[in-house]
Amino acid sequence: MSRFEYLFVLISIVAGLALTQLLSGLAWSLRHSGRKVDYAHVLFWLGTIALLYGIWWNSFRWEEHQPWTFSDYSLIFVYMSIFYVMAEILHPRTSTVVPRFDEIRFSLYIAIIFFHWFEPLVIYVRDGFLSWDYLPLVIHISALAAIGLFLRNRRFDQIFAGWYLLVNIAWQFAARFVG
Repeated sequence: MSRFEYLFVLISIVAGLALTQLLSGLAWSLRHSGRKVDYAHVLFWLGTIALLYGIWWNSFRWEEHQPWTFSDYSLIFVYMSIFYVMAEILHPRTSTVVPRFDEIRFSLYIAIIFFHWFEPLVIYVRDGFLSWDYLPLVIHISALAAIGLFLRNRRFDQIFAGWYLLVNIAWQFAARFVG
């Protein structure tokens, strides 16, 4: 087994756990929700799934990375673990009810900001450079999440959640399929 294959197993396990948590939480929520659908919550679920899908697929870009160091493995481990943290925030395993979005807003927005400031480091270590068109994506998503932290407005949360989903799908299409 090569070092990349070993790493890809780690990525797949953590990503698979996060995806399972997200999908089971979404399904449970839609099945058992006795209250009105919280659109921000559902859209953030879908946006996080879209992001996870793209990151998981993009893991193949690590195949040529050499030499592997402990710090590289640690970086990837933390990076992929953020997805599990986001999944746990969106639907805690130990909870019998889906938390209202306003109950998880702070934690989720902090996780989104942390991810979008951590990911450029991962990309730089993997590729040796950062694409000029990637930085506006990171900056604007982080800025919107920071605004959401302080604004605490339900309408803003819904619009940002929809934008987060749209941007993640568009970025996957643009970066993975076209470019």
